[in-house]
Amino acid sequence: MRSIRVASSSANSISQAVSELTTQLAGQDYAVVLFFCADSFDQASLAGAMRNSFPGSTSLIGCTTAGEIGPAGYQHNSIVAIGLPAGDFSVTTALLPQLDEFNIADCEQQVRNALQRTTANGPDNEMQGQFAFLLIDGLSRREEALGKAVQLTLGSIPVIGGSAGDSLQFRQTCVFHDNSAHTNAAVLAIISTRLRYCFVKAQHFEPTANRMVITGARPEARVVTEINGYPAATEYARIVGIPTERLNPDAFAAFPVVVRVGGQEYVRSIQKVNPDNSLSFYCAIDKGVVLSRAVGVDPLRNLITALDAADAEIGPLQAVLACDCILRNLEFRQSGQLEEISALLRKRKVTGFLSFGELHRGIHINQTFNGIAFGQAATREGQET
Repeated sequence: MRSIRVASSSANSISQAVSELTTQLAGQDYAVVLFFCADSFDQASLAGAMRNSFPGSTSLIGCTTAGEIGPAGYQHNSIVAIGLPAGDFSVTTALLPQLDEFNIADCEQQVRNALQRTTANGPDNEMQGQFAFLLIDGLSRREEALGKAVQLTLGSIPVIGGSAGDSLQFRQTCVFHDNSAHTNAAVLAIISTRLRYCFVKAQHFEPTANRMVITGARPEARVVTEINGYPAATEYARIVGIPTERLNPDAFAAFPVVVRVGGQEYVRSIQKVNPDNSLSFYCAIDKGVVLSRAVGVDPLRNLITALDAADAEIGPLQAVLACDCILRNLEFRQSGQLEEISALLRKRKVTGFLSFGELHRGIHINQTFNGIAFGQAATREGQET
């Protein structure tokens, strides 16, 4: 039995696209509809059209993307939506605005207020688990601070999510909340469910012995100016073995670096080369950090293993809500694996978007498939998360 529904439209017209989405989702009441759209749509108009098409009792959140994941697998220039039914979910949402003036105390209060609204009606014995889904303006450079603050405030409630994209334009990304679109903001959903669920994380890179020490940086801008005492782009190109002029998004996808935090390796992806030979990163970076060049394992087998583990833990999967880094998509194009991985996403009922960064339990990461898998209703005894 599949209670979670997915819709998709490739129509250019907002009215036609929203009409197709609502038709595909018709016949069920939803606690929340999450939608992910190409950045080519007029965002304010889309937000209004979505609100007008769903009852006020249905929460609406979403973001712009660097590509969508839907019934066709990897998609582009489309809108995909996933409806979490009111019978299996309850949801409280909150807009977190003005990220450029981020204040930890204000953020914590907003999250506490949302959590209080979540529990205002008392415990629901049918709701066996709770998690938070956080979507962030992908150009805000506030993912680390915001993810950490939200996770600390929510305590044992795990926070996952991702950064909104705009293809690879790096001009404007936005999040959607209720009937409006917002830049310089994030949207939080605290979600309770009676379904079995578990988290899915796939990262197909392993560190090598090739080390890079950041000897110059502008952390507030996520810019590295020097590696091993040399201009950052020049030294990075030397270590990975390609000419500096070949440094582009495809090269960064193929030759990532990793940092060790808390006994685990996390990818730190490079966004671009700057005119002064510095490197801009998607994640926080600082002087003194030691990076390792990474090498990849088979990404298809890596993702199959992660999804199989989820299936073994919670039973047959009815849906997977996922944020998948845009750099993975670029890498798959180069390696010729895009179609087979897209087919896997389609077969395993994955819905979501290509992101500018991912959040896993409040930690900002890159070049990772990060999501939550849903099975059938949990038993009275509860579930493992």
